[in-house]
Amino acid sequence: MEGLLLRSNNVVKLKLNNIKGMFRNHLRERPFDFYVAFVLFLLGVYGIVDDGWPESLIIEDYSWVITILSIYLMIPSGVIMMSLTCNRKKRPIFALISEMYGWFFIAAAATATALSYIGALVVSYPDNVFSWIIWFIIWIGMAIASAVRAFDLYAFYRSITK
Repeated sequence: MEGLLLRSNNVVKLKLNNIKGMFRNHLRERPFDFYVAFVLFLLGVYGIVDDGWPESLIIEDYSWVITILSIYLMIPSGVIMMSLTCNRKKRPIFALISEMYGWFFIAAAATATALSYIGALVVSYPDNVFSWIIWFIIWIGMAIASAVRAFDLYAFYRSITK
């Protein structure tokens, strides 16, 4: 019985090591960047599927803008996820430049989404002010964080090109 239990533990450890090995070293260093890009990609998909996203911005003539913002979130998020999972030794320029511009574009999309919240406030009063404030702060925070990350990558890029 002990031999069977020991063997099953080794199989579980072996499978976990294989899963860890699937991720590149750079992805293991920054898993939160991948997670944020993945969540933003899912938010873009959700924005296309649900007409009521972002919350309290339900204006009939406004749906095409939300679709564009959703696509604008999905494309750079996908590019960031590709740059984090690619082999950086084979494609160093793609990895650095695509991640840098991906974060720049996400900062722009988050800023546009935050501005759309202000536009919705001008057009009509939101149903739930607390929810509106929370979502506005989240989008402003995302814009600031992604801009800081993009400028950090830009500074790194400038330091290696000199």
